[in-house]
Amino acid sequence: MKQLVVFLFFCLSSIIYGQSEKISQLQSFDNKPIRYGFYLGLHTKGYALEATDAVLSNGAGFHLGVLADLKVSDFLSFLTEPGIISSSNSLTFDGEKTEVPATYFHFPLNIKLSTRRLNNVRGFIIGGASYNYNFTANKNNNDNGANPRDFELKQHTLMGELGIGASFYFPYFKFSPSIRGVYGFQNEFIGLGSTAKNSLSELRTRGIFLTLTFQ
Repeated sequence: MKQLVVFLFFCLSSIIYGQSEKISQLQSFDNKPIRYGFYLGLHTKGYALEATDAVLSNGAGFHLGVLADLKVSDFLSFLTEPGIISSSNSLTFDGEKTEVPATYFHFPLNIKLSTRRLNNVRGFIIGGASYNYNFTANKNNNDNGANPRDFELKQHTLMGELGIGASFYFPYFKFSPSIRGVYGFQNEFIGLGSTAKNSLSELRTRGIFLTLTFQ
């Protein structure tokens, strides 16, 4: 909810800024065939679960990385944003809480559709898929199944994302906030211990990401 309020504030600001600003900034910036930058942001991330005796609490986290934006036309580009996603969730089963940290190397390939530029503001829609490597997949595997609560998460997963945003052109850089929904295509849960297997069968990533991009 907080991320949505912040993004709506950015949308309102873009309308006001776009109508009032008359001096066009970075006029030739979008003409470059490849544009580079970096991003950072906050997110709330959890899992869609199928369970007989388990409860999940969504956690907050951060993400950051670099980007390359390949121009195809005035309104279409291909975007890759390799980076790190880190967050933690609490999973309760068998009456006991377990922390489920997740730190991913995130490698997305996205399509970006942009609107026509109005003064120094330009809206866009972004969507695509990503490969993700989980560095903490074995965090809760202590005894390779000998402990009834042992489980793992898959190391290699695919996720999809879809979002909207706006670009603001300033004298020396372009600032692009966006909000995105992220969802995992695969079940990431691997039950090893008897209690873990009986309590939970599926975990699929779900998240809302607020991303601030600088180019």
